[in-house]
Amino acid sequence: MPVRVRFMLAERGTVADLERLAGHGFYFDLKVDGIRAMVELSGARHPAPRVAMHSRNDLDLTRRFPELVEALESLDERALVLDAEIAVRASDGMPSWPLTQRRTAQSTPSASLVKELPASLFVFDVLTLGRDDTTGLTFQRRRDLLEQLADEWPSPLTLTPCTRDVSAIWDFVGTHHLEGVIAKAPLSRYRPGRSSDWVKVKAVQSLTCLVGGVQWAGAEGLGALRSLHLYLVGESGELVPVGK
Repeated sequence: MPVRVRFMLAERGTVADLERLAGHGFYFDLKVDGIRAMVELSGARHPAPRVAMHSRNDLDLTRRFPELVEALESLDERALVLDAEIAVRASDGMPSWPLTQRRTAQSTPSASLVKELPASLFVFDVLTLGRDDTTGLTFQRRRDLLEQLADEWPSPLTLTPCTRDVSAIWDFVGTHHLEGVIAKAPLSRYRPGRSSDWVKVKAVQSLTCLVGGVQWAGAEGLGALRSLHLYLVGESGELVPVGK
């Protein structure tokens, strides 16, 4: 396998930063609400297995997503290291964190679960291509390489939407109730650890809810406040749970 690369992480920003970042020529990459994964694909001459996937906390994801492994193994013989998010799509085609959580409840999923909740790999960076380490290339160049690669990919593998048009992608986030964007400096290199070259901006939404229940920590409920059970009022006056 290629040498394992540590994840590059974004600093936090706010919606007020978007216009400033756009003025500096930043790209805006859709933030997929899924499981961050480093994907390593060895060359075709490498002994099996060719694919390895691990999370930020070094959890082995390979056996959890056999459909992604199959799709990755179908790619050409070049070695690849990809930075990506794994997520299950909802009926509208958008990534869904609740469905992704359901899928990952089993470390080794059954065939029926894989069929019911198939995962997609949303790729947003390439760190190795063949024998070349691409981390020293600019983000703009790495994105160009990704778009060339993705022309040949099967459907479980896709690219995150990425554009310099901040208004268009922010409208897309709002319309589909997605998590937000990652703003990326066009000339930035891939550097492990947190960097101001990447800025994460979340789309925060608010609701006015009723508190219909309270949970306290501790066996006898004598500890600190753990959670509030939140409800909306339906059209007929019924309480509709919206979470904790």
